[in-house]
Formats: sequence, structure tokens, C-alpha cells
Amino acid sequence: MRLPMGVSSPAEMLTAERFKALETLERVRAIDAAFGDKALLLASMQKPSGVLMHMIHRLSARTLILFVDTQFHFPETLALRDEFAERYGLRIKTVYPEINPDQQRRKYGVDLYNYVDGQPECCELRKERPFVKAALQYGIQATIAGLLRAEGGSRGRVPPIGHDPRLNAAVFHPLFDWTFEMIDAYTEEHGLPVHPLYAQGYLSLGCSPCTTPVAPGEDRRAGRWRHLRAEDGRKPEYCNINFSDLGEGI
Repeated sequence: MRLPMGVSSPAEMLTAERFKALETLERVRAIDAAFGDKALLLASMQKPSGVLMHMIHRLSARTLILFVDTQFHFPETLALRDEFAERYGLRIKTVYPEINPDQQRRKYGVDLYNYVDGQPECCELRKERPFVKAALQYGIQATIAGLLRAEGGSRGRVPPIGHDPRLNAAVFHPLFDWTFEMIDAYTEEHGLPVHPLYAQGYLSLGCSPCTTPVAPGEDRRAGRWRHLRAEDGRKPEYCNINFSDLGEGI
């Protein structure tokens, strides 16, 4: 990576303004140069994370790719994880919740994801805690997320660089200024594997009990937690594994 005049180290590139001015591949390169294997990509196996995984492959970056297996994923999601790892030789680390779904059901007496007041705890147990535990275990100093401002909601204000107080780590959003059209164009240009459920109307993919297809004209995330939608239309928006979704510091 060629440093701009007046910049003496890769770490100095990682101010919000300098990071924002870089081409996207150079953003990923700058994170690798500054943090090496202490950077972590949280991969969902959706299209944006596919773009970032491919960029990590192109750069031979040392970034750890973390996949949280909630044990509620679609089989296609797990197959796509394995395909990315095999095709591109990626170091994808899979982590799991401390208890399996049957143990969780016995502990709480219900399937938490079926209830408005249970869903946040289910997401915390099966997504957030395994992610935070793994990141702390590996001494991660920077995380990478595939959030786009084009997604709207609180993500419409996602900064190029944020902070996750759970890890005391920087959070980088290399795709913050990308559109969905740009994601599709990169995916097609490089022939990346694509989750097969996109073709069936699933535009935002999460756990199978909480994800449904999206009808024409609906918001891209309308299929998430549809079963928990209140009469006034309110429903959960995010699982909060990405601290940026809380809108803190945005």
C-alpha cells in the first residue's frame, strides 16, 4: 500500500477521513497492514460479507474470518461457508453458543425466538455472546462488518469507523458507501458464490425460524422476525451482534 504524503505508518491511515477517501480494496489492505491477525471479519454469508471475504482472499490478508453458528442457520448458509473456505482457502473460524437449542428450550421452557420479550435474549445467547467471547479470546483489536448505509434505518448513518465498547476495539465498515447494485456487480464480476435463498425472495438472511421471503415492494429486512410484528407494524430490527446497529456514537 502506497502511503499518502505526510503519512508515516498504516495505522495513521485509519482516521475516518483518510479511510473514507481510500478505494474499498485499499481500506481492507489498510486494516490488514495496521492490525494483521488481530483484525476480525464477522461474516454472515450474505452478499456483502462475500465481497469482503473475497477482498481478503485477493490481498492474502491475515484477517480472521469469524462465523457464528447459531445452530438455527439454514443448511444452505453452512454449505456456503464451506464453499467460500474451500474455493478461496480462507481461514474461517466457526464458533457456537454455550448451550444447544434443546438445552436452551429446556432451560427456558419455550422457544425464546417465538416471543417479543424472548427474541433479544435468544439473539444475545446464540449470536452476541459467542461473537464477543471469541473476539476477546483472540485478542481482537479491530472488527470489520459488511454494513451499508443503503440499508437504511440506523445503518443509514453507519460511520466509516466506529467503536465497539464490548471489545474496546475499532469497528470498520469498508462497504459503508456501497449500494446493493455495487454489491451485485462485484459479485457477478468475480463469480462469487451466492446464497441460493436470494433467488427465492430472501433478501436478508438470518436464522431459519426468524427469516422469511420478502414480497415485492417490501423493505429488504421485512422478512426478519416477521412473526413478531405487532399490530402497529413494530418488530425487532436487528440482533445487535453488530454494535453499530445500536446507533451508539453515530
